[in-house]
Amino acid sequence: MTRRAQVVPEWRTRLADAGLADPARLLDAACDMRLLPGQWEQLTKPGLGGRQRWRWKIPSAGDDVLYVKRYQNAPAAEQLDRVRRQTVRHSRAWWEFKQSTELARQSVPVVRAIAFAEEMCAVHEVRSVVLFEAVPGDAFDRVWPRLCAQRAPLTRGWARHEVTRRLARFVSAFHQTGVCHRDLYLCHVFAELAPASDQPPQFTLIDLARTHRPRLRRMRWLIKDLSQLDASARQIGASRTDRWRFLLTYLGLQIGAPRVRWYAQRIVRKSDRILRRIARHSNLTSTEPHAPPGCSDP
Repeated sequence: MTRRAQVVPEWRTRLADAGLADPARLLDAACDMRLLPGQWEQLTKPGLGGRQRWRWKIPSAGDDVLYVKRYQNAPAAEQLDRVRRQTVRHSRAWWEFKQSTELARQSVPVVRAIAFAEEMCAVHEVRSVVLFEAVPGDAFDRVWPRLCAQRAPLTRGWARHEVTRRLARFVSAFHQTGVCHRDLYLCHVFAELAPASDQPPQFTLIDLARTHRPRLRRMRWLIKDLSQLDASARQIGASRTDRWRFLLTYLGLQIGAPRVRWYAQRIVRKSDRILRRIARHSNLTSTEPHAPPGCSDP
């Protein structure tokens, strides 16, 4: 068994003061969070499997809020996916920590990972944990319907167009790093949106657990990301014009360019399948609206 842990320099003293000098303490499945000071809130949702998540309000002058994600009992399929598409020597927590650092270095606004710990047995991930800073704003698919219900100026006319274009440029900048998300629903794009449209929209990408850098068939993964965005945009009332505007800005092309229609056909075909799958699952489990798979807090 091999254990590793790392904390970013500016958080070492702050975590130590909060009682967590060594993040490897959080690896133990029997670890009682009440042994650490502050307020702990467990975050649950369907489909977490072996993952556990908490919101931790640490005792400090600013009452900092951190998010803790712990992986354990990963099934064979997830272990194989990690080895094939991400890393052989390290855990999923390490991968999230590394991707957060690398994407931030390339000026992509992403959730900031401040520490990780892992326990590995050769290439097998036994368990791991990663800590994140809280992300400003709220999930786009939560904040946008609220603004529409309020008939906020941001949701109409030129301001609405500008939100769409800025979101498209944000996603394009992310993809230009060579990374694909594989879970790119709007619940994983946190947004700071000024209802009066007096400040530019700001976006932050969260949940980097499934990101990878495909060397083969990269177009397949780009279409998957864009289709997930398209499906979740349709769920919150995006118009056909909104979606065309997004795609044109993302591609940097004019509407008559042949490549635009090629992308649009493939994105819509796949987003149709995603929405049908969500509808089937929703009918089987509940009459309540069902969020896209994989959605999570920061």
